[in-house]
Amino acid sequence: DSKALPYCPRCGVKSFHAGDFKPWHCSSCDFKLYPNIASAAGVFILDDQKRILMTERAHEPSIGKLGLPGGFLEQGETAEEGLIREVKEEVGLSIREVEYLCSFPNQYAFGGILYDTLDIFYTASAITKDTTIDPEEVAAVHWKFIQDIRADDLAFQSFHSAFDSLKKRLAE
Repeated sequence: DSKALPYCPRCGVKSFHAGDFKPWHCSSCDFKLYPNIASAAGVFILDDQKRILMTERAHEPSIGKLGLPGGFLEQGETAEEGLIREVKEEVGLSIREVEYLCSFPNQYAFGGILYDTLDIFYTASAITKDTTIDPEEVAAVHWKFIQDIRADDLAFQSFHSAFDSLKKRLAE
């Protein structure tokens, strides 16, 4: 079972198993582990022409694909606080008019482990358009009109779903 830990974190016996549903269970000491998902936030930053700031990913997974400013939330942060921090770190922008758009489950492969995530998406505008990218995170930024963004160019499945939600919102 790829989801099973080989040994129980409490008693150390090789009797720990993951089922289809929570919790993971040790048949030796009855320890239960509730594996939780990681939370991430991303933002569609729109300018006054309704162009969207897209990032080009500088690393795996999905190197070279289009992404959004954002990332994993840190302990103790709200989704909005983490989003604002990540945007500043990755592209050097301060954002305003942050509004919730949608959320979708996703999977993120890193270091040989497939993490289940909940990706929370927002819309916002930037105070300026002068970006300063972190080359460890972002290879480039592109301001694109929505009709010029192809779903196949997006880095993750959750981005496809969020992009569809954005198109519906902008059509209203």
